[in-house]
Amino acid sequence: MRILVIDDYKSHGESLVELLKTLGHEGLYAQSFTDAQWLLDLFRFDVAILDFDMPAVSGPEAAQDLASRFPEMQAVIVSAHTPEGDRLTCLGELPFLPKPVVHDTLRELLEEFARARLGSVLIRRTGFPMIKYE
Repeated sequence: MRILVIDDYKSHGESLVELLKTLGHEGLYAQSFTDAQWLLDLFRFDVAILDFDMPAVSGPEAAQDLASRFPEMQAVIVSAHTPEGDRLTCLGELPFLPKPVVHDTLRELLEEFARARLGSVLIRRTGFPMIKYE
């Protein structure tokens, strides 16, 4: 999957992109939602991982904008702060990952997104018969 990471703290964003690479995904990084606009014009993204606390546009606000423009894109919010009260309300149904992001938790979430994208399996084949012609 191609994944957009937006985090105003550069080392967090870049390390998350490196983690995505170890999971076999393509990650691209932007330091703000404004900076990400040119990437959104150039590429189709499957997932956006958004920092909750960014200066101009918060992660949930960015997710709402992305959902209206790219309905097929999944959004995930990350933060070092536990979502409580108004922060929890802002999240709505968006998946949340605490910082630092745990490798296995991220892998499982991305696998869940991939399964949802593929849909249900109509026919499952357990093997392919080999026919030998002589």
